[in-house]
Amino acid sequence: MKKITLIALSLCLAIVTKAQIYMAKTSEIQFFSEARFENIDAKNTSGKPVLDCKSGKLQVQVTMKGFKFKSGLMEEHFNETYVESDKYPHAKFMGVIKDNDKIDYTKDGVYNVTVEGPMSMHGETKNITANGTLTVKGTQILIDSKFKMALADYKIVVPSGKVANIAEVVDVTVKATLEPFKK
Repeated sequence: MKKITLIALSLCLAIVTKAQIYMAKTSEIQFFSEARFENIDAKNTSGKPVLDCKSGKLQVQVTMKGFKFKSGLMEEHFNETYVESDKYPHAKFMGVIKDNDKIDYTKDGVYNVTVEGPMSMHGETKNITANGTLTVKGTQILIDSKFKMALADYKIVVPSGKVANIAEVVDVTVKATLEPFKK
């Protein structure tokens, strides 16, 4: 009887834990660099953010070669010269939502959130803080955030001849729709 009770308890815990993990159904990470001669805009849909509602931990990993540009030449320079995608294939963020306990994931609502944690890219790691909104809508969680990122923080060097073409600080926008994780 004890064995059956332990198995039933384990199954219940697994179901509860599983319902607290959300993973992106869709996501878009965009960066925008406004420069004097030409704006640079790239989008990436390869990232799959994962959110643990109980702890507020949010993790996102993106394949650098997943960024798509309007110009093939820009994409080539981005991957080969600036972020060195073959050497550093991914960017990764592992943050925690501040005041996660104030979010009611069981009912619809919009919450202003701040997420803090380390972001690793181009062989460098730096703690960042990003503000945004988290919207609970039925069984989905929508994430929307915009923050600034300094290229120098990740030792991405812009050659002196290209300084007028590429901003030193870029805007990063993250939009994702998460759903309960299903094995």
